[in-house]
Amino acid sequence: MSSLSNVTLPNLTSNPDESYQTNIIACAVVTWIIGATFVGLRFYTRGILLHNILGAEDWLILLALVFAAATCAGLIEPAYGLGKHTLDVNPDLIVPMARAGWYTILHYLLTLLLTKLSLLLLYLRLLTYHHARYYVHLILSIVLLTNGLWTLSTVVTACLPLAAFWDKAAHPNAYCHPQSFWLGNTGLHIGTDILLYILPLPVIVNLQMRPRQKAMLCGVFALGFFVCSISAVRLWDLVEQYRRSDFTFDNVSIAYLTCIEINAAIACACCMTLKPLVCKLFPRFFSGSDDSSETPGDLEAGPDAAGQKGRNPPTIGSKPSRKIGDQDKETWISMYQHQRDSDSLDLQESPAEDLDSLDLQESPAEDLDQGRRRQ
Repeated sequence: MSSLSNVTLPNLTSNPDESYQTNIIACAVVTWIIGATFVGLRFYTRGILLHNILGAEDWLILLALVFAAATCAGLIEPAYGLGKHTLDVNPDLIVPMARAGWYTILHYLLTLLLTKLSLLLLYLRLLTYHHARYYVHLILSIVLLTNGLWTLSTVVTACLPLAAFWDKAAHPNAYCHPQSFWLGNTGLHIGTDILLYILPLPVIVNLQMRPRQKAMLCGVFALGFFVCSISAVRLWDLVEQYRRSDFTFDNVSIAYLTCIEINAAIACACCMTLKPLVCKLFPRFFSGSDDSSETPGDLEAGPDAAGQKGRNPPTIGSKPSRKIGDQDKETWISMYQHQRDSDSLDLQESPAEDLDSLDLQESPAEDLDQGRRRQ
């Protein structure tokens, strides 16, 4: 048995005037407002500017924003003591603080799950070729099994009985998941994040568009990898938290990273739908041509470009055209490009043009119908 002289006591301090609570509140409120702003712009773009093309993916991202608000509220915990030194926290508040922590974990996981489902449903609207849609369905299944079924069941069964999660003293013989379960859940989220943001990259690389627009499109998806990097830093912080003795004071960085991660993920998912709004606000930026062989009007025209210029093909998130016969679905911008480049391109074998709608504005419904009739 070790002697008392070999026992290392925690290095705890008491300073009631020193607290990070104000910083936590500011971070939670500011990041959530940013996420809410992007969701509002998304609903304006798709609900008003594009004449109500709202779908299930939009309502899922709105629900994700609600759970993000619950997550941020749980992280604030001003009444319980997060951000204060451990010695300055009222012992009677430890149990309520741990219970609030469990709900915060649940809301955090639901926020990420709903954001990913919204993004995948958006991909299903955008990618019209069967082999691309196959990979979307595959990743959707992985997300539902890992980030949905597995992680949520882990939270619900965090301890048996669950009350032991926030009051272990009342249930000394309870089983609780070890640290590896929670770190594994975070790793699963990072892994599926990477799959989500890598999925469209091969298509984007082969897009036939102006370099400036392709760079902007790549920048949108680069925001997704920024979210992945935040998740990775948060994972490292979760590992380090068990080495910090002043738990409620030294681990506030996890609260910052959590707020930034969930709201940045929501904002990133919304950025992919805002091209029509950006085109309306900055028309000159997108009207410039980097290709001397084609004019901006030619690129933005519909299938009858020779006589009717200025009609805008579908943007990201618009419904794909119906399947005709046994052929793969096509957006009508693909049909138009097929007519112009049939000598050098075979759109039935290449998915590259499916993502052209990422960088173009929404067309009126009658233009879409006219494109289908011309097919």
